[in-house]
Amino acid sequence: MALDVPNISKNLFDLGGYCSIVTGAGQGIGLALSKGLAYSGSDLVLVDQNAEKLQRAAEEIRVIGRNVATVSTDVTAEDAPERLVGAAKELSSRIDVLINNAGIMGYADMLTVTDDQWDHMYGVNLRAPMRIMRAVLQEMVRAGRGSVINIGSSWSSRASVFNQDGGGVDYCSAKAALQSLTRAAAQDVAPHGIRVNAIAPGAVDTPMHAHHRDYLFEYEKYIPVGRMQVAEDLAGTAVFLASDASAYVTGQTIHVNGGILMVD
Repeated sequence: MALDVPNISKNLFDLGGYCSIVTGAGQGIGLALSKGLAYSGSDLVLVDQNAEKLQRAAEEIRVIGRNVATVSTDVTAEDAPERLVGAAKELSSRIDVLINNAGIMGYADMLTVTDDQWDHMYGVNLRAPMRIMRAVLQEMVRAGRGSVINIGSSWSSRASVFNQDGGGVDYCSAKAALQSLTRAAAQDVAPHGIRVNAIAPGAVDTPMHAHHRDYLFEYEKYIPVGRMQVAEDLAGTAVFLASDASAYVTGQTIHVNGGILMVD
C-alpha cells in the first residue's frame, strides 16, 4: 500500500484520534515527547519501569485531556512487546505511533569493556527496541499505516560520549546500530504505508545526567545556539515525525542538538 498524499488543506500536525506508545515515559525526554503528542491530540500508552514516575506522568497527560494507559515494565522483559501492544489495543484498538525512547548511558572504554557491560547496553538500547518495534509493526501492517520513531544519539557519530576524554564505546556503537536498524526497518515496511525514523539528540539536561550535571554543562559553550538542550526541544520533531507533516520522510535520522554536530 502506497503512502497517502498529504492533504495540505488541513492541519498536518493534528494527531487527533491517534494512539501512541512511548517507552521510558516516566521522566525526561520520554515525558516531554509524550506531552508533545498529547497536546497535538494523541492518546498515550506510557511505558516505564518506575511505577511511581509512570503514574505521575500519566496524571500530567490526563490533565491535558487525553486518554492514558500505563505499562510498568522493563523494556527488556520477554513479555514487554506483547504487553505494550495489548495495552494500546485495549485503550483505542489502534497503534499509530511508537516512540522507542527507553535507554541507558554508558562510558565503557574499548580496552576494559566487559561482556556484561556490552550485552546490557545492547540489550536495552538495541534488542529491546527491535523486539518492541517488531511486535508493533505487525499491527501497523494490518492497519496499512503508522510511524515509528527511535531515539538515537548525536554521539553515535562521535568517537566518544561528549567527544572528549574517550569512553562510550558501548553506548555510541549501540545508538549507531539503532539508527542503522531504523534505516533497514524503514526499507522493509515502506510498502505497507509505515514510516520509520530516528531522532538523535545532543547533550540533554535530563535526570539521566543528574550525577554529572556540572560536567554536562561544560559543553554549553560549544553549542552554537548558545544554551543547553532540554527535553522539550525534541517534542516538535517528534510531533512532525508522528504526523502527516512528514508523510514523505522515512529512514532518516534527524539530529536535534543545537548545532553541536552538523551532518549532511
